[in-house]
Amino acid sequence: MNLHTFLTDSDKAVKTQNILKSTGNATLLRLKKDGLLDKHQSKNKALLVLLSGHAVYEEDGRSVDLKAVHDFVEIPEKVTHQLVGKADSLLLLIQ
Repeated sequence: MNLHTFLTDSDKAVKTQNILKSTGNATLLRLKKDGLLDKHQSKNKALLVLLSGHAVYEEDGRSVDLKAVHDFVEIPEKVTHQLVGKADSLLLLIQ
């Protein structure tokens, strides 16, 4: 099985697909170049892992440049944040 099979072609700047749900969630996220996942908060702590591309995670007072495969950022709960695509990117969100 390949993670790319979970995502179909789309013109959307951001596309998500839940790939695992039991006691936690694993979500595959595709972000196009210049795409923006608008400001939002997570109810729980999360881990965001870059699988390909280049994206920037931003929250108040902190910016994390995800540019190498397997770069990751820990996302605290109840903190407003956003994600910006610097290149077509594929990320894995684990909650």
